[in-house]
Amino acid sequence: MKSVLLLFFLFVISSDLLAQQHQEYFPDPDTAIQHRLEEWKDLKFGLLMHWGSYSQWGIVESWSICPEDLGWASAARKKGVAEGNYFEYVKAYENLKTSFDPVKFNPEKWAAAANYAGMKYMIFTTKHHDGFCMFDTKYTDYKITDKGCAFSSNPRSNVTKEIFNAFRNQNMWVGAYFSKPDWHSDYYWWKQFPPSDRNCNYQIDKYPAQWKKFVDYTHGQINELVSEYGKVDILWLDGGWVRKTSDEEVKNILDEKYEGVRWARNP
Repeated sequence: MKSVLLLFFLFVISSDLLAQQHQEYFPDPDTAIQHRLEEWKDLKFGLLMHWGSYSQWGIVESWSICPEDLGWASAARKKGVAEGNYFEYVKAYENLKTSFDPVKFNPEKWAAAANYAGMKYMIFTTKHHDGFCMFDTKYTDYKITDKGCAFSSNPRSNVTKEIFNAFRNQNMWVGAYFSKPDWHSDYYWWKQFPPSDRNCNYQIDKYPAQWKKFVDYTHGQINELVSEYGKVDILWLDGGWVRKTSDEEVKNILDEKYEGVRWARNP
């Protein structure tokens, strides 16, 4: 969609042997997109909101359920919740869906405050890496509008729709942040294998059908956001490490960065 501004918040796989690197940016050749980017840059001041079921614990979004050996991610865990047992912790984290009930939700106040501060655009986290959807998707029941969520009976439970409308009414651009990695989806962290880091936990080349399901799932949710929620000015895709990378590509990167170092890649 030419009316949608695509912003890619890119990350690359990191591991003990592969330091985080930035992927090269390739500008869209479409002149309409280039013009829209220039318009966005002129807005200068905006708001990006992370909000989800994890907010009940007052912790950083998603990262506490990632098994990757990152000190800051481990430190983000809610203390006293299944300490020492990763799988029990994830279970407790995902169970936050059942108690998420923001009854004082009032996006009009947020939008008015942002407008008063001089902000010109807003980007809202429709789904972070944990996979919990803050919109009424048909592709999963791990969402705020599912009957298993405490807030689902509220007439404003589709909070993405409510937030978008409130900020549009303040004449602000609206943006949808969307995480490509989905640590709840069986298509990404396949329950046939335990997860070991932020990446897909199975070998894509070996299980192409499973990867195809993930691609279709992701495309389906993005299509929902850009077709069922009015005009979306900005689509902010996080998780640039989610891409079909062959073993040979990874080996070439490692060989270039760590010449002569033996390496191994998790499946």
